[in-house]
Amino acid sequence: MADLQRLESTTNNPRQGGFVIRFPSGRAEVVEWDTGAPMRADAVLQVSKNMAAQLVERLSASASHDDMERTNWASVVAAIQRIVTDWNEELKRSVYAAGGHAIH
Repeated sequence: MADLQRLESTTNNPRQGGFVIRFPSGRAEVVEWDTGAPMRADAVLQVSKNMAAQLVERLSASASHDDMERTNWASVVAAIQRIVTDWNEELKRSVYAAGGHAIH
């Protein structure tokens, strides 16, 4: 099973997010993003699916088929969704505290 851990911005920038995923082989991949505004809640699942698809592409490109097969991708998408949701909520609090608005 893959293990995901949320990453924090090294500059305390709430607009930057990310996570590291460790696959069964020990291989680790980092996914990072930087956005101008919080995303809509209904977009989080699609963003999470897209990130998982990009991870599959990375594994495929490097012929890491064992990691692809030994990973429960539904669980990975759910874990990514939780990380993105938590990050997005923190970003909303930060933006709204500064008088900003979410993307509609």
